Amino acid sequence: MAVSDLIPSQDATLGLIYRLNLLWVKTDYAVLAAKYNEWDVLLDRIYANLLYREDMEVIETTDNITGEKEIKSIELSSKDKKIYIFLSKKISEAKFKFNHATSPMQKSITRSNWYHALQKKDIWLRKLMYKHNLYLKEQAKTPGSALFGNFGKGK
Repeated sequence: MAVSDLIPSQDATLGLIYRLNLLWVKTDYAVLAAKYNEWDVLLDRIYANLLYREDMEVIETTDNITGEKEIKSIELSSKDKKIYIFLSKKISEAKFKFNHATSPMQKSITRSNWYHALQKKDIWLRKLMYKHNLYLKEQAKTPGSALFGNFGKGK
């Protein structure tokens, strides 16, 4: 049997959702343990998993001697990239200030700022997952709501 004959029995999206859920579990543990560097790395892994379908822009130059095209750089070409870079920059700035704080009061304030910068990135990634239909949808009609007289009439 050739490799091309193998067809997955489940949609590839299930594998992605499984990977993302594992990363989110690890993210929650990192947050609760106040491991901000680990939290940030995990958020970056989630971001990488979410952008697997995004186009990449290949920037080429032509070699003056050979005339052959060479790759100069490869960039993500999406609005999400701009948001990601902005949030990552804010996290880096907050982390730098925390690492250079000298008094306990400065440490406390800068640690809080670092946490909140990471939290924004976390929330944005959750919204991005939802936008890509990789998050559970909220439903008003649930078996539990019927118990209290709500039969799907809205929230």
